Amino acid sequence: MSHGLAAVPGEFKANEATTHFVEIALKAGRARPEDAPATEPLPVNFVFVVDTSGSMTGTKLDTVKSALQTIYRELRPADCLGIITFDHNVRTVLPAVAKQDLPPERFAEVVSALTTQGGTDIDLGVQYGIDEISRHSVSGRTVNCLYLFSDGDPTSGERDWIKVRANVAAKLRGDLTLSCFGFGSDARMPELAALAGLAGGHSTFVTRPEQVGADLLGDLSRRDHLAAIDIQLRLDIDPEVEIRHLYGHDLVTDPRARAAVLREAGQAAERALQDYGTKALPDIITEDKGIRIFAPDLAFEETYWVVLEIRVPAGRELSGLGTATVQYVDTVARAGRRHELDLCEALTLPEETVTVHAVGLWTSEVTFYALDDLYDRDREAAKNRLTHHLKNLEAAHSHLPAKEFRDDQVTLRKLITLTGALGAVVSFSDVSHGAGAGPGFAPAVRVMNDFGRVRSGFWPHY
Repeated sequence: MSHGLAAVPGEFKANEATTHFVEIALKAGRARPEDAPATEPLPVNFVFVVDTSGSMTGTKLDTVKSALQTIYRELRPADCLGIITFDHNVRTVLPAVAKQDLPPERFAEVVSALTTQGGTDIDLGVQYGIDEISRHSVSGRTVNCLYLFSDGDPTSGERDWIKVRANVAAKLRGDLTLSCFGFGSDARMPELAALAGLAGGHSTFVTRPEQVGADLLGDLSRRDHLAAIDIQLRLDIDPEVEIRHLYGHDLVTDPRARAAVLREAGQAAERALQDYGTKALPDIITEDKGIRIFAPDLAFEETYWVVLEIRVPAGRELSGLGTATVQYVDTVARAGRRHELDLCEALTLPEETVTVHAVGLWTSEVTFYALDDLYDRDREAAKNRLTHHLKNLEAAHSHLPAKEFRDDQVTLRKLITLTGALGAVVSFSDVSHGAGAGPGFAPAVRVMNDFGRVRSGFWPHY
């Protein structure tokens, strides 16, 4: 656990009233110690939520089918998988079942029978998936991953993305992650990224068919490398200090979401006891104070960081700024750990690192806002947003000549160029770009989405 504090003398900050950046970083060890006791990897519990609306016809659905076959071949006998499909209706086409109870020919039959029709009810599809994954996660002894495959906006059922996220957030917490794969130029990647961010998942804009299977296999490999589970973080900031902006975390404030967190925290504690022989420490995310965050499980060499923008009143000393408490289950030592630190004492992150991470997270947000502009067919707004942030990066680099600021300037210039080129004919591609999107839209979405992910607050290794 590392932390740092940096004053913000310039204008390179998300909120104009901000005076300081505060960062808390969690990093798992480099590798499992050679003398660590051998433990059997946790079985995975994968449920796939597949958009089978009419627009998924052809290559998109074929890519999903191929990826499902790929992951099935690599599962272990005790691993579970299930499939939910949705168009304007939702169907459980394969109730979650252990691979050892699912013959290859039966699985192939289910996958090959997937067909497309109708509209897109993402809300019910994901909620069905969460319900289905509970079939084998009651004991909390599995690595639970939900995957959404879709290519557009919800057109049936709940069509407001904010309400979709609220509905999902009420059920999705703890050791359950949701990852999203977007297909085609109409895939709403900023919305899918926000959905995935509810519980430490990832979002991927699919540009190559083999990419989906490779990402799924990468997630599968993490279960052999988990270093810390049931990671909880609480930040207690002095009331005199204003929190102006927060990055890289999931606040537990909504009553329905809070109830779900309490349930999932209990399941995570049970899993720690049964799988690692460790009684979990009392939950800190369930206490009615501070900023409470349920972080994703971390594999070896993975990092997760949180950055806050705060306003310290003029003349106030920095001492007594606040505290951070983190607790987790160490899967190697098979013991619960808890650490508390003063946010102003014994700083371990240099100011340069804190500033680079903060501005990087801000750049990620701006990039995704620009993506929203493109989805709204407002190319000029996206270009202006990126251009304005480019000036902020130039100011940041002038104050602190960090390599990241220089590189991000170059990347933003390319994004601005790419945005300006939307509408030009892409002669080497005969792929439909969607109504109103214009040629070149898909490459712009892919590049901006990838860049936004690079500047997020999670550094995966596996």
